[in-house]
Formats: sequence, structure tokens, C-alpha cells
Amino acid sequence: MTKSHTHHIFFLTKILLTAILLPQTIVSKLSFDGLYSKLFSKPLEKVIHKNIPLEKNKTKQWTLSLENKSGNIHIKTEWQQDTVALKATKRISKKEDPDDILIQIQKDAAKNHISIKTAYKEDKVNKTNKIKGSVDYELIIPQNIIVDLKTDKGEIKIKKAKGPITASTNKGDIKIIDTQGEISAEANQGNILVDQSLGNISAVSSYGDIQISDASQSIKAHTKSGSIKTSCKTVPSTGAINLVTNSGSISLALPITTNAELKARAAKGKVTSDHYIEIKPQTVQLNKKTWDRFKREVDGTLGSGEATIELTTHYGNIKILKESA
Repeated sequence: MTKSHTHHIFFLTKILLTAILLPQTIVSKLSFDGLYSKLFSKPLEKVIHKNIPLEKNKTKQWTLSLENKSGNIHIKTEWQQDTVALKATKRISKKEDPDDILIQIQKDAAKNHISIKTAYKEDKVNKTNKIKGSVDYELIIPQNIIVDLKTDKGEIKIKKAKGPITASTNKGDIKIIDTQGEISAEANQGNILVDQSLGNISAVSSYGDIQISDASQSIKAHTKSGSIKTSCKTVPSTGAINLVTNSGSISLALPITTNAELKARAAKGKVTSDHYIEIKPQTVQLNKKTWDRFKREVDGTLGSGEATIELTTHYGNIKILKESA
């Protein structure tokens, strides 16, 4: 039992004992249900719906930027309409007003740009922005829109988009699934998942794992503390794969037809590969130090070597696997 629950039980017991001792006229004025509601009430919610029409432009894509402070951002593209459908759910504590959280929407038809931003009214007494609340956004957008999504605290999720995607969260996970454009994802404290992307991928996390599945183009995945797990459908001859973690393992699954120059280094771990690698010639003494280095470092070629692959971890192992057809 938590301290909070103990406090609530003690407080309710005190109320009941007081009610027994008080005169009936006073007791009748007390509302037990009201007191219980105040103690255990859920945060208030207010839902806003808005449709934003987009004028057609054959020469320029629309762009959407969404900047949130606290709350999730979920985006779907499952329709053919030239409209952005917005649902914003405000959540606040009982002592505050949902209207103190503002949903600011600006559309610039000349620049083909929509801006959506969460803002908070100023506390008139203390002259500060101390309102505690969050906004969860759910949007349905046309597939070709370019999106730039930011939230300070919350999850970002987007599916089936064709345009470029930029996603950033300070505290939360990012999930990007079945997309065609270039991806740039950054989570300071959170995991990043990218699945079935046809574009170049950049995924950066300070404290979190990165998982990239069925990639088709170049990949950059960096994390300070976390593991990196990646699988590739293809590795283009002009492509580059760069996976770096300070503390965590690296797993990279490659097609058997991969042609790339490979450098892999696990400073405090070991490197293993299911692929045949042609190790570059070097002159060494065959002693314990050399054999230990062979386990931790690989500099060689896969196939004819065209693309570039660099894998680096300080504390962790590196595994190079064969991607199943």
C-alpha cells in the first residue's frame, strides 16, 4: 500500500468518526460521495475536433508542423481527402480550466504550410505558465504531406506516410511504420522503432533502444545507452550504414547479396558474422593481444564491396546476421 493510499484511508476514517460525533444537522450537510469524488477524481478532459481543408497545388507539397508540450502525437493517412482531420484531447487537473490550454492553428496557403501548436495561458496571479495539463493529438492527413512533429513529453506514432518525416521527443518513444520518405527521428529518453521504410533513415537516442526493420536505403542509428537492432531488405551500392552505441549490443541482418566495405569494432565485446568476410591484409605478430583484437575488430569486404558499413560499440557485442528472404 502506498503512502498516498494510506493518507486517503486515514482521511476518510477521520471524516467518518467526525460524522458520528457531530450533530445530525451538521452531518446532513456533509456529502460523502462528494468528498470521495474530490479525493479520487480523474483528470478533466475536453475534446476538440477540427477539419482543415487543403487547396490543391500541383507544384508544391503541403507541410505540417506540430509542436506539443506534453502529450502524444498519433498520425494516420488512411484517406484520400485534401483535408487534415484534427482531434485534440486536453487533460487537466480539477482545479484548472481546459480553456487555459490553447490549440493554435495557422494555415498559410501561399506557402502550403499548416502550423499546430500547444500553448498555455499565463497564470494571472503568479504571472507564470504553471498550468499542469497535456494534449493528445490524433490526426488523419493526406499521404503526401511533409510532417515535422515535436513533443516534449509523449509518444509519436505515424503510419503509411509517403512524404519526409521529422519526429522529435524529449521523453517518449517514436514509432514510424510503412513509410516511403526520408526519416529523421530523435528521442532523448525513449526508444525508436522504424519498420518498412523505403527512404533514408536517421535515428538518434540518448537513452533508449533503436530497432529498424526491413530498411531499403541508408541508415544512421546512434544511441549513448541502448541496443541497436537492424535488418535490411537491400543495401544499395551507394548506401551507407552507420550504427553506433556506447553501451549496448548491435545486431545487423544483411541480405546474402550485400556488397560493402565493413568496419566493426566492439571495444569491450566481440564481433561475430554469419556472412563470409574477406579480411584486409595486415602484418601482425600472432600473440594473445592480436587474437584478442581479431575478436573485437573487423576490417574487410562483403562481396565486391561498394556500400559502406560501420558498426561501433564500446560495451557490448556485434552480430552480423543473414537476412532471411
